[in-house]
Amino acid sequence: MIEGAFDPAGSLVLGFHAVREALRGRPEHVRKVVLAEGRVDRRGQEILERAQSAGIPVYREKPRVLDKITGRAHHQGILAELAPVGWWDFDDLLAEAPSPAFLLALDRIEDPRNLGAVVRSADGAGVHGIVVPNRGTAPPSETAMAASAGALLYARLARVTNLAESLEQAKKKHLWVVGLDAGAATPWFRFDYTVPILLVVGSEGRGLRRRVADTCDQLVSLPQCGRVASLNVSVAAGIVLYEVLRQRGLA
Repeated sequence: MIEGAFDPAGSLVLGFHAVREALRGRPEHVRKVVLAEGRVDRRGQEILERAQSAGIPVYREKPRVLDKITGRAHHQGILAELAPVGWWDFDDLLAEAPSPAFLLALDRIEDPRNLGAVVRSADGAGVHGIVVPNRGTAPPSETAMAASAGALLYARLARVTNLAESLEQAKKKHLWVVGLDAGAATPWFRFDYTVPILLVVGSEGRGLRRRVADTCDQLVSLPQCGRVASLNVSVAAGIVLYEVLRQRGLA
């Protein structure tokens, strides 16, 4: 272990669970681990052993140094620095999706907590890959990483210049493009998700952009029975994602 001399330069994950997931799932993405000075408990010892077996340097710093690095976020006395996220080419994402394909597109999700939460739901539902536009999308930051509970480490992410054109490209590959839109007449459960699909979810508050919605083969909605106008985007996405999983499980 190395005492001090830590210079944060990459994306950070904070807390025992997130650091353990990073070391367990994608150790090649972990540049270094920083552990607060003092007694190392069972969780810390496990992380030390995982890092050392993978040849990842571990630094010991005073707790106030971790506070400074993280802006006093809740770090539990441990953090890891990750290499930048590796983005997939959209063509490769389409080509390597198993059959029937199950992809997700996010139309300008700007809140990193929502991005992380949607990715977490997508991971649980077995989504093969996630597509986002270059502009107007929250970056896969430490905030998004924490909200994803480590799912961002496993996600296959593709960035595209023009989302509507990419949806057209997916349609040429025989995927059904299904958009979640509050004004759609068809409820979310009345579509047959056993076909190859690319589900499109819009931004917080604004929903799908008009050109993106017009490109979809089918729009579906979630009815609102309460006084609040709309569901959180991660909740709405989760409902439809698990409907796909339910229908395919029954099939």
